[in-house]
Amino acid sequence: MKNLSIALAGMALMAVSGTARAATFMLDYTSNGAAPLTANLLVTTADTLNAVGGYDVTDISGDVSGDTITGLIANPNQPGWSYSADGWFMIDNVFYPGDRPVSYWGLLFQSAAHEYNLFSDSATTYELYQATPHVGFTQNSVGTVFSSVALPNPHGPGDEASTGAVPEPASWMTMLLGFGALGAVMRFSRRAQPRTA
Repeated sequence: MKNLSIALAGMALMAVSGTARAATFMLDYTSNGAAPLTANLLVTTADTLNAVGGYDVTDISGDVSGDTITGLIANPNQPGWSYSADGWFMIDNVFYPGDRPVSYWGLLFQSAAHEYNLFSDSATTYELYQATPHVGFTQNSVGTVFSSVALPNPHGPGDEASTGAVPEPASWMTMLLGFGALGAVMRFSRRAQPRTA
């Protein structure tokens, strides 16, 4: 019975593995028209699907036409949509796997001087709006977004240029401990068997 308990504990230890707590997606926005806005963004998400089938965005960095992004502006109604505090933008701050990573409500983020809202009109058409506090909209453009996944990727296939997930060190340690426990059970179970003459 003791050996069975040790074997089950070893198997449970192997089954429990640490998971990545976030994934980082690279979004590149390019304007199609006269307004020459471009954006190179790193979007960090939670690792579990939310109630609307996407991943909550937890952080954003990068730049918009050279203007350095300082962070995400929180959505008070996450994961549902809401208005930004100044009322200029509708946002959800949710990243969706697949061909349309940003929804119609979009992502709201800021630099030292501006707020930005990146949202999609369709799977191939996106808009990027720039606003200045206490002034209003100062620039907008229509363009396209290319997204790819940076490591780790807990979201699986469906993203362009996706890569496989890389186990965290805790996962490796758990796996090694599990194999060690199974080896110990097998070794000691052979010694404990009575011998017949």
